[in-house]
Order: sequence, then C-alpha cells, then structure tokens
Amino acid sequence: MGFFTRADVIITGIFTALLIAGILASGCTSTSPGGGSSPTMPTTIPAVTLSGSSCGLTPCHGLDLACSPNPPQECSMVYELGDKCRVYARCDTSGGSCRLVENATFDACKACVEQCASNAGSNGPAAFACEAKC
Repeated sequence: MGFFTRADVIITGIFTALLIAGILASGCTSTSPGGGSSPTMPTTIPAVTLSGSSCGLTPCHGLDLACSPNPPQECSMVYELGDKCRVYARCDTSGGSCRLVENATFDACKACVEQCASNAGSNGPAAFACEAKC
C-alpha cells in the first residue's frame, strides 16, 4: 500500500512551486554564479499617487476587489485562491476618482476560480489544483 496517490504528489508539487515563488518574491537576494546579487522585489504594493493620496487594490488577496485611496502598504506573501486573477484588474484615477477597472479576462478568470471553489467544497488542495487550470 503506497503512502501517496498521484493527486497528492501533484498537489504537493503545486504547493512547493507556490512556496518557492513566494520566497523568491519576498525580497530575499541570492548570489549568482558571477558573485553579484540578484535584484530584490519589494513586498510593498506600488501605489499610484493622486494629488497627495494613492489609489490601489484592496484587500490584499482574493477576488472581492475594490480600489481605495488608502490601499494596504504591505501584504502577506501567502497565496490565496483567486490571487491569480488580480493581475487582470487595475485601479483608474482618471477624473480624480479611484475606481476599479475589470476586463473580460478578469471576469472569465474570476468565474473559473469561483467554479473551482464551488466544485471543491472544503477540499482546499482540489480548489488550488483546479485554479491552476483557469
């Protein structure tokens, strides 16, 4: 009797890849073979300055997005279901307001992730494995 099923191995691989991506994005540096340091990525969220204030996505994770003139300055590096889709949404500051701009790609990604969550129920690893296909 084996300890791990094929699905367990795949899900473990996905989580390992996400963990490595989080570590790489956390601002750590490593020494390259040439002896130099690689550039670091900040953990703070870049914000668009709008007459003394900023406009950015809030909250830090998930699909329930909004834009705020006071977005979070730092977010945890923990990946949450739906974070994949956030790259397709942005905040717009035209007209002096801070508003959310979504597009068809965001809408399709969000619908896919929501369907994954619904189908997986309380099985978190299944939801993440499904989301990877969105």
